Amino acid sequence: MLGVGPRALQWIAAGVLVTTLGVLIKYVGWTWLLAGYSESSSPVPDAVIQDIAGNTVLRIGTALLTVGVLAAVTTLPAYIDVVVGGVIVLAVARLIYRLNTWSPSKAT
Repeated sequence: MLGVGPRALQWIAAGVLVTTLGVLIKYVGWTWLLAGYSESSSPVPDAVIQDIAGNTVLRIGTALLTVGVLAAVTTLPAYIDVVVGGVIVLAVARLIYRLNTWSPSKAT
């Protein structure tokens, strides 16, 4: 039987929440969930924001779910929190960079 402890439940709950937010941003178009973004003040079209930001949030949510499942089946090292935090910071930095360097000529 899986030993689903409180640490695993925290990771899984966070993963479900973030993945749900990613689905709402990417597929439902709820870009208002993104802090500081408004379609009227940004040169980047809403569809591009949906795609880029939605994919990033979905990736982070999937990573959190994966860590939660791993925490349920094995003992994670103490430094995993720092590693996951660093990965999230890098993903958000990549998201900000991609949105700030987007131009209409790069649109596919």
